[in-house]
Amino acid sequence: MPVQVVGIQCFLNTPGWLADRVVFSGKDLQVELHRDRRLALRCPHCGETMTPSRTQSHRVRDIGLGPDCPLWLIYASTQGRCRPCGRYHTEHPLGVDGTTTIRFQAWVSSMCRVMTLADAGEMAGIDPSTAWRIDDRHLRRTLPEPCLDGLTHLLVDEKSIRRRHGYATFVINAGNGEPLHCAEGKRSDSLASFFEKLTPSQRASIRAVCMDRAGHFRNVVKKYLPQADVVFDKFHIIANYNATIDAVRRQAWHDAEQQDKRFIKGQRYNLFARKGTLKPEKQVDLDALLTANASLSEAYVLGDQLRSVWEQRSVETARQALDDWIALALASSVAPIRAFGASLRRSATEIIAYAKHRITNGQMEGFNNLVSRLIHRANGIRSLLYLFRRARAAVVRPRPAVCGPA
Repeated sequence: MPVQVVGIQCFLNTPGWLADRVVFSGKDLQVELHRDRRLALRCPHCGETMTPSRTQSHRVRDIGLGPDCPLWLIYASTQGRCRPCGRYHTEHPLGVDGTTTIRFQAWVSSMCRVMTLADAGEMAGIDPSTAWRIDDRHLRRTLPEPCLDGLTHLLVDEKSIRRRHGYATFVINAGNGEPLHCAEGKRSDSLASFFEKLTPSQRASIRAVCMDRAGHFRNVVKKYLPQADVVFDKFHIIANYNATIDAVRRQAWHDAEQQDKRFIKGQRYNLFARKGTLKPEKQVDLDALLTANASLSEAYVLGDQLRSVWEQRSVETARQALDDWIALALASSVAPIRAFGASLRRSATEIIAYAKHRITNGQMEGFNNLVSRLIHRANGIRSLLYLFRRARAAVVRPRPAVCGPA
């Protein structure tokens, strides 16, 4: 006795198409459809009745009962010719997009969001490369274009995306964290291509751009956004100074007598820490080192004082704090500290701009970590644009999938 499947028409959501029968072969589930012949074949351009020209059989993948039981829609499409406008049009069930349905694409894309392409392909019963193509197609359909209106503060950084110095440049909106742009490489034109997409009014609204101390990016911003301030990221500067402290530590290790090296061993990250943040036993070790080595003591004290520049509430006090710090650094007897002080003197305007705009690249570092996880999950990258879309999908809410071809 045949089994009656109740509600299959509602599940498929194919208006104008009727389900003839449902066949389970033991390996897959097939739903045979036919077009409702009570409805005229209408031209989508002018609405006139079309003359049937030819038919073609199709087998389309839909969401099944799991990886071991796929669902296929079997139907014959009808191509019609519109005499008034002279165009041809082939009618398919709603939601069919090539050899899969939009439902199936959305399901595969949702799995690619939380698992590797290989795992998503295994769950869907398809090849990982097919899962990648489906996910990319679904993202192109559902992701809105970056919003370039009303931008006021931008974050810019380059990110290593592959071996052998393969880099990409990213731009995100500091206001809401939305990724706006990515381009291959870390050259000037990688950033310039973003500003060239903006209209004059969109450029004029931008007040500040935060970045590391890369001179080529600064020059691009000054060229395209002469009214905007460049803000050098405080975390990059502190990291640069930590590298200076490390250079002083290595020199101290090299110069120390054998019995004094025990004070220096294992102190690298203790020297990077702020006062009052270390555990008591580590603080004791650090105090012993600073007492024994004047150069490291000076580097440590200056490092803690440098952080106070970003604690100032006005541009004037920030400028004074930075000028005082640079004067101390230039008067130091330690060569790496003097060199670092000279480099900050050349970047003073961009450093104190933080007091005016209060932006850092913290959000950008979080975005870079997201990109690293996506690359790891995908076992590398196949396409930079796909990587950017997948990263945007983690930040921006995609539009609901609309049934119809992409």
